[in-house]
Amino acid sequence: DICGSGTKKVHAILNYKDENYLTNRNIRCKDDELTHIYTMIVKPDQSYQVLIDNEEVQSGNIVDHWDMLPEKRIKDPAASKPEDWVDQEHISDPDDVKPEGWDDEPEYVVDPDAEKPGDWDDELDGEWEAPQIPNPEYKGEWTPKEIDNPDFQGPWIHPMIDNPDYYTDETIYSFDSHAFIGLEIWQ
Repeated sequence: DICGSGTKKVHAILNYKDENYLTNRNIRCKDDELTHIYTMIVKPDQSYQVLIDNEEVQSGNIVDHWDMLPEKRIKDPAASKPEDWVDQEHISDPDDVKPEGWDDEPEYVVDPDAEKPGDWDDELDGEWEAPQIPNPEYKGEWTPKEIDNPDFQGPWIHPMIDNPDYYTDETIYSFDSHAFIGLEIWQ
């Protein structure tokens, strides 16, 4: 699949229990102007190989590289983050005080170099107002500095448990027929 400049990948798809599964690995395809042979070999030991022009570009275990079986471990549904858990690493310094006069300067000021146009007519155009420019003295919105939170407990990690729905399938590689051919012609 070559789609724009960002997508250049081989879609290695296996069918298991009447559902199609795309590999969870990123297999880069050839993106030149030549013709290429793509081959996928599935073996009885649950391993596979993807070849491009008879050179291996990816291999591994089907169970690990396709998400066909339930996860071995799942987040414990009975566990939840304690309400008093502190995972905010930094806080505003309560001792940091806004400097006096911080807000005295406006964000914009009248352009001192602006002049009323010679053809300006107050009756027709209304009262002339000089344009505003960014104030070089403006300091922006004040925020207190950040300090380490003394109550920080670190990120909360959800406990994992063995998945009661997990199972293994030693025949995941098996198909009624292993003789497939796919042709895709681009011009």
